[in-house]
Amino acid sequence: MLWLTWRQHRWPLLIATAVTAGMPIWMAVNAASLQQALDLCSGPNCTRAAAFDRTSRLGHGSTIANYQLNTVVFLPVLLGLFLGVPVLAREYEQRTLVLAWSQDISPLRWLTGKLLVLGGAVTLLAAALAAESQHVAALVRLADRRSLFEGTVFQAGGRLPLTLAPAWLMFGVAAGAVLRRMVSAFAVVLGAFVGGIVLMAQWRPYFQAPLTATTSLRDQTGAEPASGAAVPNTLSLDNGQGASVDSAGHIHPFHEVMGQWCGTIPDDKPGAFLSCLQQHDLVGIQQRFQPAGRLGTFHLIENGLNLTLLVLSLAITWWCVCRARTTT
Repeated sequence: MLWLTWRQHRWPLLIATAVTAGMPIWMAVNAASLQQALDLCSGPNCTRAAAFDRTSRLGHGSTIANYQLNTVVFLPVLLGLFLGVPVLAREYEQRTLVLAWSQDISPLRWLTGKLLVLGGAVTLLAAALAAESQHVAALVRLADRRSLFEGTVFQAGGRLPLTLAPAWLMFGVAAGAVLRRMVSAFAVVLGAFVGGIVLMAQWRPYFQAPLTATTSLRDQTGAEPASGAAVPNTLSLDNGQGASVDSAGHIHPFHEVMGQWCGTIPDDKPGAFLSCLQQHDLVGIQQRFQPAGRLGTFHLIENGLNLTLLVLSLAITWWCVCRARTTT
């Protein structure tokens, strides 16, 4: 049964193996280049040529790394489309299940053999990909001065590719089992993946209740942070539009402060903007955020959601195959 599964799916598996195995190698080469750039001279004691060379190499390496991380994020849906969907949908369309399930191999044994070959190969490849993508994400944080909570940097870390790949592979199998048509299953898998990305982007920042901190206006200098300064590894939820606090402790929303008081001050005059805030007795700015210490918890929650999708998809597929024994 395992050999038969390999023969039926050998070309998609070989292509997936080549792409998924080649990605960690490509990412490792670029990671080494990024690390070399980060180790170059930085700070006030560097020559202008050295600083320019470092900036140029970091920009080039981080651009490539961002393409790589985006590929890692979208690779699971490709596995679901081209490896998962055909497992049952193509068999239903070609009516080959009638022959396959009329032999000595039971439908559940047939399904188990398929999933062992495909799922095992995908999981092994995803494990290597997850390890290298987390390394690259950490270097991108240093090169681009980003938080590990942000976008693809978050999705490529925390071993998320390891659970995303088998989950979407299994979702593709389940879509094919339910719809029994390749094109319909393709549309459902692709739509669910895009919808999932949009939903998670809205839901992820609120996996846990945000913390609130008030920054005193005395600490707001208006100057840009130094080029080598570390960027806080936090997730800001206000996008620079936090509410303001006056000396009596009253809260003033961002739209009130900017729309009625200080919104007409040019952006190139940060000192005048701070003076405007102080003239209205505003002493601090509130900020809602997720602290760096919750990054591991957020990754754990999302990994749990991926495993839930995997289990539900497996249960649906199992039910469809059991039910089809008397109807196919």
